[in-house]
Amino acid sequence: MKFFRRSLIALGVAATLPTIVFGAVGAFYFLRAERSQIETETLRRSSTVVNLSEASLRGDVRALNMLSSSVYFESLDWTNFHPRLQRTLAANPHWLTLRIYDLEHAQEIFNVARDFAPPHPAALPGTESAQRLASTMEPVIGGITMEEEPVVHVYVPVRRDGTVRFVLVASVRATVFQDILLSQVPKSTIAAVVDRHGNFVARTHDYAKRVGQPATQVLRDAASTGLSGFYRGVTYEGFRNYTAFQTSPWSGWSAHVAVASTLIDTPTSWSFVVAGIAGLGSAALAAILVLLVLRDMAERRRADEALRQSQKMEAVGQLTGGIAHDFNNLLTAIIGNLDMIRNRVEGNERLQRLADNALEAARRGAKVTSQLLAFSRSQRMQLATVDLDQLLDGMGALLRQSAGPAISVRISVGPDARYVMSDANQLELALLNLIVNARDAMPAGGSLSISTHRVVDLDLRELQRRPYVEIRVSDTGSGMPDEIRARAIEPFFTTKRVGHGTGLGLSQVYGVMRESGGTLFIDSAVAQGTTIRMVLPAAANPSVSGYIAHARSHPPTVPTPRDVRDVSILIVDDDRQVRRFITESLRLLGYRVTDIDNGAGALELLDAQPFDLLIVDFAMPGMNGAEVARGAQQRRKDLRILMVSGYADSATIESMLGAISLLRKPFDSAALGEAVAEVLKAEKVTGDG
Repeated sequence: MKFFRRSLIALGVAATLPTIVFGAVGAFYFLRAERSQIETETLRRSSTVVNLSEASLRGDVRALNMLSSSVYFESLDWTNFHPRLQRTLAANPHWLTLRIYDLEHAQEIFNVARDFAPPHPAALPGTESAQRLASTMEPVIGGITMEEEPVVHVYVPVRRDGTVRFVLVASVRATVFQDILLSQVPKSTIAAVVDRHGNFVARTHDYAKRVGQPATQVLRDAASTGLSGFYRGVTYEGFRNYTAFQTSPWSGWSAHVAVASTLIDTPTSWSFVVAGIAGLGSAALAAILVLLVLRDMAERRRADEALRQSQKMEAVGQLTGGIAHDFNNLLTAIIGNLDMIRNRVEGNERLQRLADNALEAARRGAKVTSQLLAFSRSQRMQLATVDLDQLLDGMGALLRQSAGPAISVRISVGPDARYVMSDANQLELALLNLIVNARDAMPAGGSLSISTHRVVDLDLRELQRRPYVEIRVSDTGSGMPDEIRARAIEPFFTTKRVGHGTGLGLSQVYGVMRESGGTLFIDSAVAQGTTIRMVLPAAANPSVSGYIAHARSHPPTVPTPRDVRDVSILIVDDDRQVRRFITESLRLLGYRVTDIDNGAGALELLDAQPFDLLIVDFAMPGMNGAEVARGAQQRRKDLRILMVSGYADSATIESMLGAISLLRKPFDSAALGEAVAEVLKAEKVTGDG
C-alpha cells in the first residue's frame, strides 16, 4: 500500500515520459482492481439475497413440519384442527393461506383462510411440484403463482406407512422476498429473485408488472448452468449489463444483481485516459487524484469493518439468546434453593451471611444473563415515546453521583431533539453504562457532557429513512486507539482489570440502540477523549407525556388469595431441580402441590382430578407449555394458568400465550408466591389463550 501511494504521488509531481508510462500502468491495475471489487461485491449481494430468501423458506418449512406431527392427522378430527391452523395462520401474517390435501382421495380437506367446510375433490396446486413431492417424500418449494396476489407454495408431506397421505401447503406472499431484495440491493440497481422455473418472484424494477412472468432467456440459461457466476445480457428495459447470480441447490431459486456494462468493460480504455491526464495535467490535479483515491480506500475499509462488526454482533446475539433458557433454569434452582436455605437458618448469622453472599453472586449471574439478552435482540423492549428532557432531568442527580465529585457533568437537550422512540428503562441503563465508562477513563477528573441533537451529518443508510435524534455522551478522558475502538462493542471485550468489568457495557448499549431502531457510533482518539453517539428514531411531541420515572415507582401490592389450604396446584417442568424448588416453596406457603415432568402426563392428571392452578414451563421436550395450557383450558375452562419461562424470544412467547400470566426465570420464593397470589386472585379470562 505504501508503494502504491508513493507511485500515485510521483504521478502528480513528475513530468517525464517514464513517469507518464508508469502512471498509465498504475491506473490500469487500479481500475482492474476496481472491476474485481465490483464483481466481488455484486456476487456477495446476490449470495446474501439467496441466503436470506432460503432462510425465510426454511422457517416456513419448519413451521409446517411442526404441524405435520399433529395428532389430528391420526384422529382425522378436522373440525378441531381447523381453529388451531387458523391461529397458526394468524401467527404467520406473511402466509396468504394454509391448506391441507388428502392425496389418497384427491381431496382438499380445507382452506384455513375460509370457513370450515367438508372436504371436496381438488388437486394440489403446481403439477410439477406435486410430482416431486410424491417421488421424494420431502418438502418442496414451488414456483411463483398468481392467486389473490402473487404467492409461493411451500409443500410439506405428512407420511403414513411409508407413503405420503396428506400434504400441508402454505401460500407465502411474494412480497416477503420483494422486501428481502429491496433491503439488500440499492433502489437504482436492477436485481431479481427467480424461482426454479425461471419466473420472477421479486424484482427491483416494475415488480407489479413482472412478478410471475418469465425472466429473459439469458437469465434462465445462466441459472441452469451453475450455482454462481457472471453473465452478460440485456434487461427488459434495454439496460446492458453484467449480472452476478447465485443459485440455491435446495430450493432451486436464484438471485441476480446487475451492474452496468461500462463498469466492467471499460477499465482498460479509461487507464489510457488517466495516463493522458497524468501527462498533461498539473501537480495540483495529481494531488487531488491522490486525495480522492486515498479517501475512497478509507471509506471502503470503514464500510467493510462495519459489515464485519454487524455480522459478528448478530452471530453472538443468536448464540446468547439460544443459551438463555438453560442459564435461567440453573439460576432459578440456585437462587430459589439459596433463598429457602436462608429462610430456614434464621438466627444463625454465619449461615445467613454465607447464604446472602451466594445469593448476591447468583443474582449477579442473572444480571449478566439479562445483559446478554439486551444485545441478542431476542428480548422484546417496550418501545414508546421518551421525553429526553424529563428523563435526563430525573436522572441528573444519579448521573452526577455515578460520575463522582471530580467530574463536572453538563446536560443539554436541544428543543428539536427532545422526543425519541425507545424503552425508558433500557435507555436509563445505557446512559448509566456510558457514565461509568467515562468515569473510569478520567481517574484524575475531567468534564462530561450529555447533549441531544437532530441527526444531520451521520451516514444512516443502514437504517430506515426517517428523522433521527442523537444523544452525545462526550468525555475528556484518555480516549481509545483505533484498534481498541474497533472492538469496543464486542461482548466480553474490556481493557479493565480482572474483576472491574464484564465487557458487556457498550455491547448492551449497542443492543438497546439496535432494538430501538437506531445505531451507535464511537468517536475517540488517544488523549483527546471519547464521544459516544446514540442514534434513535425521533418521535412526535405527545400531548400527554408517557414517560414515567420507573426507578421511583412503588412496588405493586401483593393480593391476598383465598385460604391456601383449599388451593390445589399442578406443577409441570422438565427440569428436576427447578420443579423441586417450586414444589417445596409452595408447600411451605401451605398449598397442596402435585408435580410432573411432562405435558402429556399433566393432561392425564387434569382428567383424573381437579386443580385450581396450573404452573407450567414454556420450553419442554414433546409438548411445550403453550400446548399444555391450551389442552388444560379445553378440559377446565375455570383453571387458572401461570407460565414460567427462561426462554429468550419474548415475541414468540407472547404471541402463543395470549392472556395467560407469565413469570420469568430466574425468580425466588417471594416472587413465586406473589405471582401465584396474583393469578389466584385475578378474575379468570376465558378464551383460547
